[in-house]
Amino acid sequence: MTEKIVEWSDELATGILWQDVQHAELIAHINRLHQAILAKQAQEELWRMIEFLEKYTENHFGMEERYMEVVRDPAIHEHTRAHQKFRDNLSELREFDGTGAQLKAASLCYDLYEWITNHIRTTDKALGRLLQEKALQ
Repeated sequence: MTEKIVEWSDELATGILWQDVQHAELIAHINRLHQAILAKQAQEELWRMIEFLEKYTENHFGMEERYMEVVRDPAIHEHTRAHQKFRDNLSELREFDGTGAQLKAASLCYDLYEWITNHIRTTDKALGRLLQEKALQ
């Protein structure tokens, strides 16, 4: 049995198909990194995760932010600040030199788990409700 740090569930679903598909993809990557940590093979997976996150943040955050502008989301500033903080953390991670990969991977895995449990379950779900109200699914 493969141990997962987080499972996709209805509790994480926003009701917006593109958002849910992308969140589920993020969860799959988090679990892959978690497995590499458990197998003590984190370094290679860590670099793959960084590459994935660079593309993911550009695409996913960009889409969310465009939709927030279109619907004039009252939480846009708070939401985009959270995205920027994530981007800033990723920027620091890009400078990682490979030393202590297990620890760095574990730290990233925990941070991503926290992001899933906090940001998606609250901020993104609120955006999902707003998009559904405005019929922009």
